[in-house]
Amino acid sequence: MIKQRITVTIAAAAAAGLALALSACGGSSSPKLTHVFTTVPWTGNETLNYDIVDQGGDLTGVCQLETKVDTSPGKTTLVQDCSNAGDNEPGRYRDDRTAIVDSKTLKPFSATRTTSDAKKDTRTTFTSTYSPTEVKFQANDNGTLHGTNRDLPKPSDSSPDPGYYDDEELFWIIRGIPLEKDWEGAYIDVNASNGQTITARIRVEDQEKVTVPAGTFNVWKVRLSTSSVTQFFWIDASPPHHVIQADIEDTTYKLKSAK
Repeated sequence: MIKQRITVTIAAAAAAGLALALSACGGSSSPKLTHVFTTVPWTGNETLNYDIVDQGGDLTGVCQLETKVDTSPGKTTLVQDCSNAGDNEPGRYRDDRTAIVDSKTLKPFSATRTTSDAKKDTRTTFTSTYSPTEVKFQANDNGTLHGTNRDLPKPSDSSPDPGYYDDEELFWIIRGIPLEKDWEGAYIDVNASNGQTITARIRVEDQEKVTVPAGTFNVWKVRLSTSSVTQFFWIDASPPHHVIQADIEDTTYKLKSAK
C-alpha cells in the first residue's frame, strides 16, 4: 500500500546513512549489459493517471505520471507524483519523484525522490547526481544528511552507453524496450533510496489482454527482476506503448486516463 510503503520509507530514513555507507563498501558483479531503451515511444508531452490497488482490489493510492519533453535543450523531465487514497486521510502520505534525462537515450542527469507525511510534518529526500563515471547519492532526513558515491559502468565493446538508468525512470524505460516475444536485456538500476546499484533483467513474455479503468488493451507482459524482487508490467502493444498495468511489490497500478 502507498501508506505502508511511504511510512516504511520514512521510518527507514534515519538509517539511510548506514545503508549508504554499507552500499559504498559493497561490491557488485559485472554482468553482460545490453542496449535496453531502443526507441522513444512518446511524441510529445504526456499525462498518465493511475489508480493503485492492494491485493484485495481496494484503492490505496493514486499516481500521476508526466512526460515533459525538452524542458531544456536535449533534456526531458519525468515526473511521478503519488499519494495515498481510499482511507480517511487521503493525501496525507506522498511519494513524489522527478528525473531529468537525455531526451533520446534516457541517460540520467539527476533524480530526486521525496516522501512525506503531512500530519507529522516529516520529509525525506533522496537525490542522485550523475557524472560520466559515477553517481553521487544524498539522503536528507528532515535536515540530517548522508551520502556516498558509486561507480557507473563505462561504455565499452561489451557495455552499452548508457548501461545504467535511474530507478525513478522505470515506468518510461520499460516502454522503450523491443516489444518482441522472448526478448531479454539487462542494465544497472541506480537507486538513491537504498544507495545501491544492482543488475535489473528484463524479459518480454507473452501478449495478453487486460482491462483497467481506462479500457481494455492488447498488451505485452514484461518481467523485470533483480536478485531480490520480481515485478511485472503490461505494456500497450500499440504506440506510444503506455504502461497499462504494473505489479510492484504488493500493489497494482492500473491506468485510469491518458492524454
